[in-house]
Amino acid sequence: MKVLIAIDGSDSSLRATRYVLDHADIFSAKPEITLINVHLPVPSPRARAWLGQETLDQYYAEESDEALKAARSAIADKGLKAIEITRVGNPGQEIAEAATRIGCPMIVMGTHGRSGFGTLVMGSVATQVVARASAPVLLVK
Repeated sequence: MKVLIAIDGSDSSLRATRYVLDHADIFSAKPEITLINVHLPVPSPRARAWLGQETLDQYYAEESDEALKAARSAIADKGLKAIEITRVGNPGQEIAEAATRIGCPMIVMGTHGRSGFGTLVMGSVATQVVARASAPVLLVK
């Protein structure tokens, strides 16, 4: 069974990854894991123009690589491999759309991300995913 795990580099997203790995027996076969990391875009058009697309792409790639590192390692320790998706945009929307696009029947994510302040300003990513996704969402505390 395909499982999409949302990763933001937080302890909560690593717990979600470990939950899937520790409960792999609930799947009929080894889970096909896809990790997704969505980075919010740099908000200022002036900053984006000044930095240039190549610099921004490198920044987003480095940030995603760092966020995915612990989950990637935990998966490798279990002898599994994961597909990785990185996106820039609205995390709730991108996660829900990715699950639909790849035909993933389950999304797993942590309940608390990296930014408490971001949750107050933008709304909870978990809440956005639950509202937008057509697949069931398993939230790991």
